[in-house]
Amino acid sequence: MDSNTNTDNTFFSTLLEGNRLLLVLFENLPLEIRESELYGKVKSYLKKYVDHNGISVEIVDEYYSNFIRLYNKHCKQFIKTNNYPIENGLNDYSITREEYDIVLLLSVLFAPHRFKIMQLLYDNNPTNTGNALFIGLGPGLELSLTRNNINNVDTYDLSANKFLFSEFSDIKINKELYTGQQQDFYNTIYMIELLEHVDNPYDLLKISYNSLRHGGKVFLTTATDIPQFDHFFNFPLDHTDFEDKIHRMGFSILKKEVIMHDYLTLELKPSNHFYILEKN
Repeated sequence: MDSNTNTDNTFFSTLLEGNRLLLVLFENLPLEIRESELYGKVKSYLKKYVDHNGISVEIVDEYYSNFIRLYNKHCKQFIKTNNYPIENGLNDYSITREEYDIVLLLSVLFAPHRFKIMQLLYDNNPTNTGNALFIGLGPGLELSLTRNNINNVDTYDLSANKFLFSEFSDIKINKELYTGQQQDFYNTIYMIELLEHVDNPYDLLKISYNSLRHGGKVFLTTATDIPQFDHFFNFPLDHTDFEDKIHRMGFSILKKEVIMHDYLTLELKPSNHFYILEKN
């Protein structure tokens, strides 16, 4: 075990010791997740992120605890109203990019459904993606897990953290919306945990279709009944309508997996769908 791994494990152990919820979630994870290569990669990536931004274990704990308290509140409201927070006029929550990134990285380590999304991406990523496009970077984990197979990559994100500009110094990060700047160009497009954040995901899917070369692929996820503060679009659990629409656009479905969340109240049945699509 090298010194970096020892440092990663020390940080992680300290984090677990200081947060009872995280410890319980970790202990409930299947052993095959905790001992996987991917789990170690995510732990190392989290440590690099906090080191670059000078974030202490105590601050990491605070970020996560604050977010979970708010999310639990929004879940209870969703159960009563069947509306997302934005639909209920609750759009005044302020969170920094740094806070959000930490929460996202921790959720991969402690929520099996988010780890599953990353595992599917990691296991199914093409060995040679050619020209690739990332729409939305978040904390950059997906880019980190796929970059070795990418020849050329464009990225678009309105609020990328400074860490990404250091970690991916050889990649241009465009801090703007992707609106179809390239046509018939990309071999692979990634939209992981993105579509629920836009009010009309089908517009973005059409833009993506036009940006792909023939035979190009899209890796995407959808979200159902996940009442997060910044989610606009709630996909029905039955994805028949979604699949009809993407078929009419000209996509075929190469892979589909439904990922149910299993850690929340029985009154709520959140889920994600993971898709790999191909342009016909």
